[in-house]
Amino acid sequence: MVTLSHCGHQLQEDKKGDMPKCEQRFIRTMSITQAEFIRSLQPLKKEYPFTVTEEEKKITISDPQIEIHLGNQININLGSLNMPSMDITFFFRDMAEQGIEDFWSRFNLCFRRGGG
Repeated sequence: MVTLSHCGHQLQEDKKGDMPKCEQRFIRTMSITQAEFIRSLQPLKKEYPFTVTEEEKKITISDPQIEIHLGNQININLGSLNMPSMDITFFFRDMAEQGIEDFWSRFNLCFRRGGG
């Protein structure tokens, strides 16, 4: 059996040689309000059913296990333009890399905006 370092922990491969799963955390700063974030996330419910709790600050997806924590909304002033900004933390628990990549693909489609 081979000892590997993955996600900052010393882990061992299983008998099939698959990489063990662990918790991963990502933080994104987005120019969006909490209400807009939750509304934009609705199309994701088809593949990743979720619940919103704690006054719309925590979003939980049970299978696979993903938690999304919404930070405090601040306003950024750029001259006469006032934009909302919020740090959003994503926790992925017991998910393989491919599952995380699949989630990001679907998530990014929910938040894609026109323009260009």
